[in-house]
Amino acid sequence: MNVAILGSGFGLYGYLPALRDEQCRVVLPERYRAVVEGRAELSGLAGGIIWVADEKDALDRADAVVVARRPVDQAGLIAELLARPELKRLVLEKPLAPDPETAMHLQDKLEASDKIVRIGYCLGFTGWGRQLIARAAASHGDVGIRWRFCAHHYATGQSNWKRSHAQGGGALRFYGIQLISLLVDLGFEGASASSIASAQSDEAESWRATLTSGDGARCEIELDSNSAQTEFSIGAPAFGLALSLPDPFDGVASGGQDRRVPVLSLLCQEMLTAERSPHQRYRKTIELWRAIEAVTVRR
Repeated sequence: MNVAILGSGFGLYGYLPALRDEQCRVVLPERYRAVVEGRAELSGLAGGIIWVADEKDALDRADAVVVARRPVDQAGLIAELLARPELKRLVLEKPLAPDPETAMHLQDKLEASDKIVRIGYCLGFTGWGRQLIARAAASHGDVGIRWRFCAHHYATGQSNWKRSHAQGGGALRFYGIQLISLLVDLGFEGASASSIASAQSDEAESWRATLTSGDGARCEIELDSNSAQTEFSIGAPAFGLALSLPDPFDGVASGGQDRRVPVLSLLCQEMLTAERSPHQRYRKTIELWRAIEAVTVRR
């Protein structure tokens, strides 16, 4: 299968090796060549790439596509992708759009299409995530999550969209959406409290929230994306799980690749082989995101 990638950042250092793990032929615009050849962990993958003139040509040659762009750019691309009958399968990075209302509008369009869709929610593909989801089928209860790290844009002083809450970045919309998707699988559907905090008005360095489920369980979340500490911990006694890791993707990837590549490979495998899309789960994720945003205050 020919799979085009749109996005020269995470699209290349994340999804390119993941797709090559699945023996896909990857279609890339010529302007991405310098990035591939300039990164030691990617240069050996060039043999499986079909180079074309530009992104339009890449889409013309593809049976499937991975979009790893800014949320606002991705939102603008979806209509074009849905209008291409030859594109049967899509991977869309998270968040689907910069805000939950736009995301729900796009979700409606995706559901009305005949495409096989996967969104880049990766925590459910980790070993601990799969274990937690499996146990949730038999039990329910309170969960506590703490995630502390220093995001690359803070560590390097970069000013980009990932700092901007309005553009779909920050602790809630960019990082927290991963937790929201996972917690939907655990039965959480409402929010009783949520707050974001940052030194800058349009940023969200940290997010705190209390989520609820229909059976009375609570989930307490503490996420800090500009922390001097590095920690990812989950306490879920009812699920028989107590987890403490440096980060949620505390795995090993070969050849100097990003540690998220193994879980991205599983995501891509689903996209390539699935017969239907988990639209109901994606819709519930946006509904919970929307409920969280409705009670969010800035501290």
